[in-house]
Amino acid sequence: MDPLRLRTPENDAVLAYLETEQLPSWRESDSPWIVDGYSLSTHPDLCERVEALAASAGGEFGWLYGRPVVVAERGTIVAFGAGTHIFCLRLPREECGPLVVTREDPPAKHPLLRRKQLELEALVAGDWTRVDPWPAGASDALAAAIRRVRP
Repeated sequence: MDPLRLRTPENDAVLAYLETEQLPSWRESDSPWIVDGYSLSTHPDLCERVEALAASAGGEFGWLYGRPVVVAERGTIVAFGAGTHIFCLRLPREECGPLVVTREDPPAKHPLLRRKQLELEALVAGDWTRVDPWPAGASDALAAAIRRVRP
């Protein structure tokens, strides 16, 4: 997925969070841990989960900076996964109900990780909500939440 195609004011904050460094040697890599020239920075199980939710919700699945995303018809990023357990929807917290993640991650010790953690906290304080990607028996609720996003 081309991040330049998705450069719009409504996507700026999420693209800034997702963006990571690309090493020149990765551009031609055929490693399963490199996606479109970026290090796969999301657990494979969560990647598969995001892809399945995109299919259920009728969104476009793709990769941005080595992370799985769901994009609505008009090019608005509506969901993404990161790391091992981060899944976010572009919905207000009150529209996500019991799916909302209420526990906070402990502050990261490494400065780079802490900076990304603070960026995520700022993102979910605005238009985004961090939700549980693995709620028991709630796959349909997650897909429905993705469909409710108003791009």
